[in-house]
Amino acid sequence: MSVNSPSVRASYADVIVCHGCDHVFDNVPFSAGQQLSCTYCGEVMKVKHANWLMQAAAFTVTGLILFLLTLAFPFIGLEAAGQEQSSRLLSGVWALLDRDRFLLASLVFITIFLMPLVELVGLGYVIGARLLDVKPPGLAKVLHLLFVIRPWNMMEIFFIGVLITTIKLGDIASLLPGIGLYAFAGLILVLIYSHTHLDREALWHWLRHENRFCGRDDEPLVVCHGCGAQVGESLLDVNDRCPRCHSTVRRRIPDSYQRTLALLIAATVLYLPANLLPIMTTVQFGVASSDTIMSGVVHLFQSGNAGIALVVFVASVLVPIAKIFAISYLLWAVRKGPQGNPRHQAILYRITEFVGRWSMIDVFVVTLLVALVQFGVLANIEPGGAIVCFAGVVVLTMLAAETFDPRLLWDAHSE
Repeated sequence: MSVNSPSVRASYADVIVCHGCDHVFDNVPFSAGQQLSCTYCGEVMKVKHANWLMQAAAFTVTGLILFLLTLAFPFIGLEAAGQEQSSRLLSGVWALLDRDRFLLASLVFITIFLMPLVELVGLGYVIGARLLDVKPPGLAKVLHLLFVIRPWNMMEIFFIGVLITTIKLGDIASLLPGIGLYAFAGLILVLIYSHTHLDREALWHWLRHENRFCGRDDEPLVVCHGCGAQVGESLLDVNDRCPRCHSTVRRRIPDSYQRTLALLIAATVLYLPANLLPIMTTVQFGVASSDTIMSGVVHLFQSGNAGIALVVFVASVLVPIAKIFAISYLLWAVRKGPQGNPRHQAILYRITEFVGRWSMIDVFVVTLLVALVQFGVLANIEPGGAIVCFAGVVVLTMLAAETFDPRLLWDAHSE
């Protein structure tokens, strides 16, 4: 059935649908600076900013300039015993490639370079089109992509990793921040502001005003999580694409429970070697010493950096295991039917989804140390076997959270 077929009824419905639980609300007016939250699961459904388009455009242009400055200038340097070691943003990636750590190098490259670049170019494409009031090809796909890749942009986590690296190396060397590092810090801020000021609903409304498509008036509607449109089930029987943004529309994520469980089991298997094997090996004056995640935390604490030790312990030890237990509990709640309060479970899911990516701190710290500490017989740092396992735990738990459909919690409660 074609989207433009006479049997497809396209109209506009002034409603808001919560993507966390599928409840539908009337679109009530509210002021700039306020937000609308779902009364069932607490999900933030809409935020309004005054003059959002011009502000998002200004932040995006600034972000592109800062991104070029980050690449053009030195990022951070290290001085020890009269020797200097300078690095740029991607020096850690090249250092990992030199050691045949292709998977780890690819992960770091994607999260600190490729995704921020795609995000900046995508924002520029969408905002530029809106300012010029033109609708170039692929605009809907780019707008949808911007919100899909957002969790995989980990610049802010990488920056925290830089601060931890500075403290770790404080006893043996002096760190020299470069212009690239300051530009990188500014880039993090402007990208956050660009996303928070982008009015997604207003952009979809501009691209296509109609947001309800059905074959008959009384049929059940399924929400498109790409653009928020409501699509009749009779249309999905013929074509499972949203008439508005062409994303795949399904009532629930297919095999969500099974895929989440499989990813969770894989992450649990990798969690043990990630904590038992050395995460890096340091060679000073010919003497080698290996550190696990926990021994690194202990070293930070003993050297008087209790605050940083606590950050690393929470991000690298507590968060991964807490995320495994949290997702296990959510799967159990779905399997066993109405267990507990679905609103509390939905909040737990959102917290789990948000904090999981912060465990990448240790991966970035090791990457920076490998790139910086290469002083021949004086000192060298090499990645250990645990780093790939630990990165696998982080990625698998993130994917498990993404494949889990939180609407299943409400389905179980309704049943």
